[in-house]
Amino acid sequence: MKRLNVAIPTPFHGDEGLNTDGFAPIVAYQQQNGIESLLISGSTGEQHSLSIEERLEIIEYFNQERTPGMELIFGVSAIRTRDAVRLVQAVETSVMDVLLIGFPPYIRPTQQQAVAYVEVLLSHTSKPVALYNNPGRTGFDLTPESLYTLILRHPNIVGYKETGDLQRHVGVEYPEGFILFAAGDMRLVENFAAGPCNGLSSVAGNLYPLEIKSAVERLLRKEQVEAGPLEDIVAQVFSGHALVNIKQHYNRLGIPAGVCRAPIL
Repeated sequence: MKRLNVAIPTPFHGDEGLNTDGFAPIVAYQQQNGIESLLISGSTGEQHSLSIEERLEIIEYFNQERTPGMELIFGVSAIRTRDAVRLVQAVETSVMDVLLIGFPPYIRPTQQQAVAYVEVLLSHTSKPVALYNNPGRTGFDLTPESLYTLILRHPNIVGYKETGDLQRHVGVEYPEGFILFAAGDMRLVENFAAGPCNGLSSVAGNLYPLEIKSAVERLLRKEQVEAGPLEDIVAQVFSGHALVNIKQHYNRLGIPAGVCRAPIL
């Protein structure tokens, strides 16, 4: 699994219908700008506005439209475990390279229930897996103890995307090659230089792929990176609503990302 991925939007038509053909120019744009890994159907992909059938349709689209040289990560999350299992089973036989397993939103499972949820999904795949902890959106926060339990039991868990408290990972010894992704681009230099991160799942890379890629490569080489210019471009992406800004950016380039689904207008 690569240490930088860009979380791309899901293209919609003007009536909010799914537009799978809109993925091709988004992928091409990112590839032309040197990005080698994309996250599909994540938070930036308006995952929870998508039905299970729509997500299955996206998986099938990528099965038909091969993307040589591009790592594909597919975000899997659902309130019902059986729905998430359907997605995992589809990903298992697809061109997707990695699963990103997020926790069920809203229902706020216990730690034991969350661990059981992940283990059920893992029983249906042999692919590399990263877990996605996003307490601000789901209302659930995986503890480091639960994470470590899952890693010890399941060696195909090779990464973890953290939107919560990154500092609790400082000093923790994860397996060799394990990637702790910063979820988004805020405090990017700080998270790499003084924090525990050795990977980035980027939102700002939709607008600034070259700049984000260059910064991450330098940070991974332990080179000094000036934080100010990066913070300026990240602030532009997140000013107002990032999803709206991202789709407007692609649309201005002639790439049909379309609209966001209401109530995001």
